[in-house]
Amino acid sequence: MYSTTKSKELFESGQKSLVRGLCSDIHKGAWQEYPVYMSYGKGSKCYDVDGNSYIDYLLAFGPMILGYAPEAVSKAVKEQIDKASLLAAPTEDMVALCNKLCEIIPSAEKVSVLLNSGSEADVHAVRLARAYTGKTRIVKFEGHYHGWMDELKVSNEALKESLLGPRNNPWKLRHANGQVEPIHVITAPYNDLNYLETLFKRRSNEIAGVILEPIMCNAEPVFPRKGFLEGLRELTLKYDIALIFDEVITGFRTALGGAQEYFGVTPDISTFAKAIAGGYPLSAVVGREEVVSAGNLSAGTFNGNSLCVAAALATIGELEKPGVYEELERKSQSMADGLIKLGKKHGLQITSQAAGGIWSMVFGTEEALVDYRDHFGKVDKAMYQRVAEACMERGVRLNPWRGRLYMSTAHTDKDIRCTLDVLDDIFSQL
Repeated sequence: MYSTTKSKELFESGQKSLVRGLCSDIHKGAWQEYPVYMSYGKGSKCYDVDGNSYIDYLLAFGPMILGYAPEAVSKAVKEQIDKASLLAAPTEDMVALCNKLCEIIPSAEKVSVLLNSGSEADVHAVRLARAYTGKTRIVKFEGHYHGWMDELKVSNEALKESLLGPRNNPWKLRHANGQVEPIHVITAPYNDLNYLETLFKRRSNEIAGVILEPIMCNAEPVFPRKGFLEGLRELTLKYDIALIFDEVITGFRTALGGAQEYFGVTPDISTFAKAIAGGYPLSAVVGREEVVSAGNLSAGTFNGNSLCVAAALATIGELEKPGVYEELERKSQSMADGLIKLGKKHGLQITSQAAGGIWSMVFGTEEALVDYRDHFGKVDKAMYQRVAEACMERGVRLNPWRGRLYMSTAHTDKDIRCTLDVLDDIFSQL
């Protein structure tokens, strides 16, 4: 078992000057007395301040698709640092990146803007939908996360199902102290085309856009039912509603062109962040030219900043190499298959799915989840957190909150075998 004495000391010290000792609530799992403080990462592993190493499937909550400190990205950023970290002007690299995004992303006829985070990108996308359609309301799905801004942080962190209201008329559940009422947002159940058609028939004259994660990744991942994304595309076209794919997580993880390439469904507007720059803060809003040209430019001091643009070009350059996504999916599927086999071996109910560099670990059911409400009746969250804690003590780092996990190009078959051996041992003691 790992000793993390120095992490405990740092947490105690940090609380003297930092509220709760954290810069993000998700840096400490619900089961942790204190977070583990990391020192550095390399490849598929990260290393804490006590000198412990971890095979890492958290990957900084998604961005590290090439693993930690990938040589190509580090080289590009170091070269750019010598030129300037920020120029507050268009650059040759910015043009090259936008051209590349339009080349590889199915929905990207034009790039609207390069921003710094997924939250910013989603707010901008919603504004574009309103500008293009002339309508105001936005439909979002229960459980889907679109950043921490007031309007969109709705019905994605319920403590119990009853707080969501009736399924046929969901409530808007706010989560942050000081958050204002999201008056222009309509919440809806995911994966239900009949519900959406009824809603659109009644209120399409108000609805500017529908925003969703193509794969719901906010909780334990929920994949779209067969035909759901295609059906949603048809409905939004029929009722003159802009379709927005939030690809902050799925973008560059499921395929080079994102989940829209993976599933073969093209939205009007798409947002990308996390993996786009291999660990550097960059986001992009792209879409059909007539839609993304409807809004104003988004002013921002750090928009399209040089360091992150250089990192993105280098990251995409690595991801474009032949066989990268086939290998990512093979490794993710290997983890998913291994988990299901271990579940059967130890008499545990486990569901695991994979898409590109995303894989899941869900306890309490052997059936794929359909919507957010399934998390309350089917998912054994306590079991997952027990497993995550035990893994951390044995050198495997998982998401401390939920079974949304990632694979990088740096992970090896040896890493996977070692991880499955650790899980085998843990499961035998459950």
